[in-house]
Amino acid sequence: MDGESLFHIASEFSVSYAPELPGIVMTWRGYHTSASFRAQNESVLTTLAAHRATKILCDIGHFLLIGSEDQAWLNGNWLPRAMDAGLRHAAIVTPLYFFNRVAVSEVVQRLDSSRLSVEYFESPAAAGDWLRGVG
Repeated sequence: MDGESLFHIASEFSVSYAPELPGIVMTWRGYHTSASFRAQNESVLTTLAAHRATKILCDIGHFLLIGSEDQAWLNGNWLPRAMDAGLRHAAIVTPLYFFNRVAVSEVVQRLDSSRLSVEYFESPAAAGDWLRGVG
């Protein structure tokens, strides 16, 4: 964990467009309330639509947890809208934290894989390499 304890990881979020992929890069770190999680994901959707991006790199290696209600919201609300906006490929940096790995796996298992391909990676660099080679 890079010497950081579970309780000392600052909550951070960023979203940007990376023309070299081309696609969206979002980075989550620490803990986020449900309200923050949903608001930040709305900004991801806005960025995705603005750039007509079909790819996303989800760096969630240091993201602590997606709660069960937010998992349901992702599957029933946000992900269908993201796919309707054109999202087709997602590269996920595998979470370090066990419970978030389980949560992310649950969300991905409920996806329509014919509309969105998802792959897991150990690093953002490997995730970016994959995204550059698809779609």
